[in-house]
Amino acid sequence: MKKKILKLSLAIIGLIAVLFIYFNSTSFIKNNEWKYSEGTYVGDWLNKSNIIIKDGIIYGNQWKAKISFCFGFKLFIKNMDTGEVGIYTNKS
Repeated sequence: MKKKILKLSLAIIGLIAVLFIYFNSTSFIKNNEWKYSEGTYVGDWLNKSNIIIKDGIIYGNQWKAKISFCFGFKLFIKNMDTGEVGIYTNKS
């Protein structure tokens, strides 16, 4: 019984880790539509046609911001000059 619980726990932790890695990947962020919600503003919409992502930094026309965290429906970015956090919502 304890071995089954341990295996199930490890499987759940592994699944969460895989999801965390996928949601924070460049391809996931780039291939989705992100709408501005609050905080640091770098544009109304972020999508693959108007951003470049390199080394965890999103580059646009006149700005750049560090990707802090993403979990599926929310993208948290940080202004590299001021340190202010911005939130974008997934609209894909």
